[in-house]
Amino acid sequence: MPLADGSTFAGYVIVRLLGAGAMGEVYLAQHPRLPRQDALKVMAQAVSSDDEYRERFNREAQNVAALWHQNVVAVHDRGEDEGRLWIAMDYVEGTDAGQLLREKDYRSGLPPADVVRIVGAVADALDYAHQRQLLHRDVKPANILLANMDSDRWRALLADFGIARRVDDASGLTETNMAVGTVAYAAPEQLMGQTLDGRADQYSLAATAFELLTGSHMYQDRNPAVVISRHVSAPPPAIAERKPELSELGPVLSKALAKSPADRYDSCTEFADALARHLAGCGDASGVEDTVLASRLGSSGSPAKSARGRTWWLGVAAVVAVAVLLIGGVVAGIFIARDQSSKVAQPTASSPAMPVVLVGADCQVLGAAGISDTGQKAYCAKLPPANTIMWSLVSGVVPSPTVTPGPNDEVYPDGIEEQVRVCVQQTGQSRVECRDDIRRGNLYGPA
Repeated sequence: MPLADGSTFAGYVIVRLLGAGAMGEVYLAQHPRLPRQDALKVMAQAVSSDDEYRERFNREAQNVAALWHQNVVAVHDRGEDEGRLWIAMDYVEGTDAGQLLREKDYRSGLPPADVVRIVGAVADALDYAHQRQLLHRDVKPANILLANMDSDRWRALLADFGIARRVDDASGLTETNMAVGTVAYAAPEQLMGQTLDGRADQYSLAATAFELLTGSHMYQDRNPAVVISRHVSAPPPAIAERKPELSELGPVLSKALAKSPADRYDSCTEFADALARHLAGCGDASGVEDTVLASRLGSSGSPAKSARGRTWWLGVAAVVAVAVLLIGGVVAGIFIARDQSSKVAQPTASSPAMPVVLVGADCQVLGAAGISDTGQKAYCAKLPPANTIMWSLVSGVVPSPTVTPGPNDEVYPDGIEEQVRVCVQQTGQSRVECRDDIRRGNLYGPA
C-alpha cells in the first residue's frame, strides 16, 4: 500500500506519490535535514526480503553513488526502513526521449540536431562511467530524460543505472539482468551472457540513436525471441531504407552496431562525434551544421570544457539541482534553477582577461590564472597524490587540506570530497556552500 502524503519514512516526509511499478513506488520527499526535496524510491516488501536482490541492490547503489556527472542522476543515500529498501536520488522535471517519440510531431523521429545533442550528452556520461569501471547495461530512449524542454537550455540526463555493475564484478548477481533490461537495444554479447565492457553500452546507444532518428526500433517484431535472434545474427537495418536523407549515417551506425565489440568504436564519444560529423553532411538534416560535435557544445553554442572525462557546459553562474526518476517506465521530476550571479564577482579593470573562477572547481590548464568570486587571484594548481587539477588560491601544488567532515556532515564522492575540503580550507565557507560552488563551477566553467 502506498505511503500516505505527510507520513514519514526513513526520516523523509512524503510529499506525494510520483509513480509505482512492480518493484515498488517512488515519492517526492522532503529531506530530513537539508532544505531540498529528493526522489525517494521505496522497494516493495517482497523484493526487499529477497536476500539475493538485497545484496545486488546494495552493490548497485554503492556503484552509482560514486558517479558525479552533469548528465548522470545523482544518488544521495540508501537504506532500509520498516523492512523495505530505499534509495534517495535527485529529482528533475521533464520528459524522456521515448515519450517524446510517441508524441504526434515526432513519431517519425526527432530533429537530427536534437539527436546529435542527446547522443553526445549520453555518450559523455557513459564514457565517464566506463572510466570508473561501471557499465549502464540498459541504455534506451526511456532512460534518457530531457529536462527543461521549454527553453534552449534543455539537456539530456542518463537515468536509471538500475542494473549498473562493475566491469570486473563476476559475482553473478546481475546475470538475470535481461529480465529487467530491454532486448530491443541490447548488444549481442549481453544477450548471450558473455563478458561485457563499455562497447556493449555503445551498441545500445547506437540502437537508441537509430530509433531517435527514425521513430522506430531497429528490429521491428513483437516476439522478443525474434528480436534477440536478429541482434545476435542479423545485420543492422540500413537507415536509408527508412530515412533516405540520412543515408550517410549508414557506415557510422554499422560500425557502432557491429556484432563483435572489437569492430566498434573505441569509446561512446568517438561514436557520437562520428555521428555528428556525418549528420552535418546529410542534405535534409537541417540545423545539424551548427551542432557538429554537439557533445562538446553548451547551450550557448560555446565550446564546453572537459575535465577528468567530463564535459561541462558553459553559461552564467547558477546553481542547478537536477534529478530523475525511472521506475516501471514512469519518469517524473522537477528541474530547479537558482540564480547565483550576485555571488560571483566581476573581473576588475586591472585584470579584464581573467575568468571569474570558484575555488575547488575543475580547471583545464595547469598554471592558468583567474579571479575568485571574492576578488582574490586564483590559480589552476594540482593536488597530490592524484594530481587532480583545480582552482586554488595557492599556485603550483595545492596544500593538502587538514579540515575533515564533522560527524553529521555528508561525505561526498571521491574527488569531489577533496575539492570541497580545499575550498573549505582556503575560503572559510561551509561544506555545503563549497559543494554548491564546485557543482556550479564544474557544470558551467569560469564566468
